[in-house]
Amino acid sequence: MAQTTTLTAGTSDATSTDIAVAPGASVIVGIFSADPAAILPIDARFDILQATPGVDNVIGILKYDQKSCVISGPGTFRVRRRAYTGGQFGVFLET
Repeated sequence: MAQTTTLTAGTSDATSTDIAVAPGASVIVGIFSADPAAILPIDARFDILQATPGVDNVIGILKYDQKSCVISGPGTFRVRRRAYTGGQFGVFLET
């Protein structure tokens, strides 16, 4: 499996690049930090969004006790980091 960064590490509000998942396929999305001493605050939140013709739907949340999950296709998804104070974390995609 290959890993790519879809959102660089940081602490400010930001949204990942689109994650397109083909019908019948699944991918893993998760949060990461390049700093082994970084601590993800308990209130840090990364919303998993499904693209729609209107406002994106929140379909899941990545946080301190749920750092990765599987997304199944078909669909286009994004991960939105909410601003927080603490160690810098980004989002990766594993296909």
